[in-house]
Amino acid sequence: MGKLRADARRSEAALVAAARKAVAEVGLEVSTNEIVKRAGVGPGTFYRRFPSRQALLETILLEVIGELEDKARAALEDPDPGRGFAELLRAFTLSQVENKGLSDVLAAQGGSPEADKARERLRDLIRRATERAQRVGAVRPDLSWTDVPFLAAAAAGMTQNCLDLHTGAAQRDRVLAVLLAGTANTGGPELPGKPATLAE
Repeated sequence: MGKLRADARRSEAALVAAARKAVAEVGLEVSTNEIVKRAGVGPGTFYRRFPSRQALLETILLEVIGELEDKARAALEDPDPGRGFAELLRAFTLSQVENKGLSDVLAAQGGSPEADKARERLRDLIRRATERAQRVGAVRPDLSWTDVPFLAAAAAGMTQNCLDLHTGAAQRDRVLAVLLAGTANTGGPELPGKPATLAE
């Protein structure tokens, strides 16, 4: 019985790893057959471990959010709140670069109560890290914590070529540095408009 349970855990881990890589490379439209093929298991094994493709995608979502939660908690524990905020923004950016299709999973609305609670926890951690950095004057006071995911998404998109200019990770890091400079509390012009709000 123990061997069967161990085999089942290995199959599940292989499916999650394969699905995460496939979604990152192909996007949310990746098929169940492609995931099964990459994992090296049969369709029957897939459906024994997950009732649906959506259930597997949600497992990936929870895994990605969990990793970001760990980064956000580390930011809150950093003795330097400004540095912690910068590291969180960098981690959020890298997560979206490394998991290209998973940014769509992060953005998707709906899902299980567990997924909703995970998103809520991550939002709260981002808010706390941002406000903590603002309290010590490291981050401009008119920056909203809701701006942070959009800043990360903007920097993550800077690995694509543009106007026949070829780029890579260095360009992403340059853009991220510019964005971080823009979040600094240096007395620049006030940010326009209103920050993003939670969807009803």
